Amino acid sequence: MSEPLTLEKCLPEISGETGGKNSYALELEKYYTKKYNKNVSPIAVLKTLAVISSDFTENNKLWILHVAPSRHLKTKTSEEQNKIFTKKKLQAIGSDFTIHSLQREFGNSFNNKCVIINDMTLLLGSKAPRTRSRLIDAFSELASEGEYHYGDYNNDFTIKARFSLIANITPTSYLRNQKLLLGNTFTERCLVIYHQLTIEEMDDANLNRTTKNSLKIERFKNTKPKISDKDVKITRQDIIKFNEYARHWRIFGAYTSSSSLFDMIKSTAISYAILCRHTSIGKPEYRFLNLLQPHLCSPFESQKLRILMLHTQGYSLKEICTEMGKIYEKYQPFVSRTLNYYRLSGVI
Repeated sequence: MSEPLTLEKCLPEISGETGGKNSYALELEKYYTKKYNKNVSPIAVLKTLAVISSDFTENNKLWILHVAPSRHLKTKTSEEQNKIFTKKKLQAIGSDFTIHSLQREFGNSFNNKCVIINDMTLLLGSKAPRTRSRLIDAFSELASEGEYHYGDYNNDFTIKARFSLIANITPTSYLRNQKLLLGNTFTERCLVIYHQLTIEEMDDANLNRTTKNSLKIERFKNTKPKISDKDVKITRQDIIKFNEYARHWRIFGAYTSSSSLFDMIKSTAISYAILCRHTSIGKPEYRFLNLLQPHLCSPFESQKLRILMLHTQGYSLKEICTEMGKIYEKYQPFVSRTLNYYRLSGVI
């Protein structure tokens, strides 16, 4: 039996090149690393890329679902986008709305903007099941079709908008809603990104909060001339590499398909190229994909994902138990339940 698949083994050999000595991308990464830490920095950059992608006309706009415990910098990294972009690029819609109030207050005004849901835990926790389901269905249709139509006996309206999205949620809420509400609809259209601060990282944030809060970053200016997504050249070799990433990311993130992942990976690379003012995909863009890759695996379901990875490599139930360091007779039922869940979800 070959060695188990790991994140590290799937990382292409890419040198540590960044966007260039004076690039905005490099300055932004340094800023996020100093203000937060090197583990959170790729997620913060990804949120910036989501805003950039809101202008895309030929590629998918990025939808990001950030899963992390409360007080672990989800809100902070989202609020950073207000310092980097002008108000016309961002649309905060709060964390307590229905599809009716969304249409009434904003209509189609968030077209070509980045919509921010700061606390999806509050949004899902404060709504009746039918209201939650309608909201998730609406956002899922807007992500795929750019249009959602609602109609009942006394109300009828259509929302037409294509936008990028940044949404934050706690692990407890995500796991509770994943199976029946979010899975195979909403999350299949998102890059679901995870992180959890260590005690040392939280201590550093507490002890150096004043210094970190004083750090400044200039606004992103994509001008003279402006680079759009259609200006970034994608070669056949890039397509092959994106597909390779999608094959691995599908298992790491337990997605049912690599097709939507392929589109998100492509959009991430293009957004990062625009951040670097590049018109082609090169080592800096692939380097960022590598930085992002470890955040695809949920630290809150590490055992289940490990079982999934081993199964996809052909390990039997007994071999999985051995690899996990568990007694077969005791651990086999959990392994079987886990694999059945992924089968029913369409992951395997």
